[in-house]
Amino acid sequence: MIFGQTYQHIKRYRQIVNIFIKYGFGYLMDKIGVVNVLPVGKKLYKDKLGYKKLTTPQKVKLMLEELGPTFIKLGQILSIRPDIIPREYIMELEKLQDNVPGFDYEKVKVQIEKELECSIDDVFLSFEKEPFAAASIAQAHRAVLENGQNVVVKVQRPNITGIIKTDLEILSHMAKLIEKHVPESRTYDPVGIVEEFAEAIKTELNFIREGWNIERFNKNFEGDPIIYIPRVYWDLTSQKVITVEYIEGIKVNQVEKISELGLSRKQIAENGARALMKQIFIHGFFHGDPHPGNILIKHDGKIAFIDFGMMGRIDEETKYKMVDLIFGVINKDTGKIVKVLLDIGVVSKTTDVRKLKLDVEDMLEHYYGRSLRQIKFSELINEMLHITSRYKVKLPSNFTMLCKSIITIEGIGRELDPDFNIIKTAKPFVKQLLQERYNLRNLMKVVNETLLELKKVSKTIPELVKEAYQKIKQDNIKIDFEYKGIEKAVFELNKMVNRLVFSMIVSSIIIGSSLIIQAKFGPYMYDVPLLGVFGFLAAGLLGIGLVISIWRSGKI
Repeated sequence: MIFGQTYQHIKRYRQIVNIFIKYGFGYLMDKIGVVNVLPVGKKLYKDKLGYKKLTTPQKVKLMLEELGPTFIKLGQILSIRPDIIPREYIMELEKLQDNVPGFDYEKVKVQIEKELECSIDDVFLSFEKEPFAAASIAQAHRAVLENGQNVVVKVQRPNITGIIKTDLEILSHMAKLIEKHVPESRTYDPVGIVEEFAEAIKTELNFIREGWNIERFNKNFEGDPIIYIPRVYWDLTSQKVITVEYIEGIKVNQVEKISELGLSRKQIAENGARALMKQIFIHGFFHGDPHPGNILIKHDGKIAFIDFGMMGRIDEETKYKMVDLIFGVINKDTGKIVKVLLDIGVVSKTTDVRKLKLDVEDMLEHYYGRSLRQIKFSELINEMLHITSRYKVKLPSNFTMLCKSIITIEGIGRELDPDFNIIKTAKPFVKQLLQERYNLRNLMKVVNETLLELKKVSKTIPELVKEAYQKIKQDNIKIDFEYKGIEKAVFELNKMVNRLVFSMIVSSIIIGSSLIIQAKFGPYMYDVPLLGVFGFLAAGLLGIGLVISIWRSGKI
């Protein structure tokens, strides 16, 4: 059965379709064919509630809120995807609120006691019955442990897992119908978006995973005098309940209160940005939702991150691409920026790369003549992401989440300090990563990996020859080979490969020496880094030897 195996699925499907129709999206339901199959309220096509006066993005936002927790979360996740969602929709989706009335204490008590397998009175000295925060998936209560420690207990809503599971199945089916009946949607990969979203929300429903995120974050910032991470109480944590240390502090955007405490707003902005740069360029594990509500300032000036349900991860290659992107921005290098975007993203068949490059050039023209201090990196990133959206270049979700985190932190930083510049903060981290990327050990590692790959390929050649022979034999094709001079050909091939590897090593030394001189590593000779000079000399001698070898071979 296409709508699920239970009556509940059909009932919920009908409810979803009716809400789509209510907000003026009945044409889409008609197009994908569900209106003719489900008994929906077609009378809702009439705009009795005056939604025609609203813009389409406003209607989408209201519709998602009415559809409930799964769709609210979908909207929130889509709000960090400017590469696939137009700007006007992003602005509305960012306003999505999942603040809802809390569920009553008796249900909270039942949920906690079932999950922790003990009485609530046995583990908490006191427990506030009214939640201080309630959302669509869970709500949070303040409590005090037997030892007097103040904690926050986050409790998942009863039956929310079943509700989300049903909605995800319906969303998956609708995405397949949209791809089938609305060809222009295929560029945005609706099925892929729903699958990605399903993974994200399932992770968020597992509070043990959130606890692991906190532990990893804590380990990454161990010994850091600026950052404070709450403690997880694992004996009071399960898949549906998590207990963490309560942090006394003020929201990072409460500028007046920060000043009243006598804290330096400029320093807090700098510390917050530095913390994000560490997460990105050192740890490769970053807070995916660093909005002001999730960053608290303690009375001693320490920055405390909370709510670790949405985290981002990036690999070494993505780190390097981010570095290249920042260098492209700093140097206003259109080619580098376009190359990074195309390397990271999935390019549509219809993408006009030439026009994409021209649009990036037009964008950068607005920044010519401006100093780094005058450039808002967030505006620039937003423009780049919207250009990729226009040319249907789909970027990985972790990369866009990373961009969104940088945009959010820059916004907070400028609110605290109007002169704040995130590129200036990022520079030392970018420089360090470049040094690591091009140090001799890493370059030799790349050369070694290349040689191992060549060795691996060479081992497959006999098998490929054998396979080709079998096919020729089966097809009764007779081919006569004459192997005159084969030994000489193999010898020449070996020489060619050796020269190629030798050239790669010389190039690596030149690149490494250039970076050492640019980074100004000591010791110095006439204000020039000595190690860089030696590198150039060694590369020069090796290069001359290579040229002489080629010259003597008579094949120039």
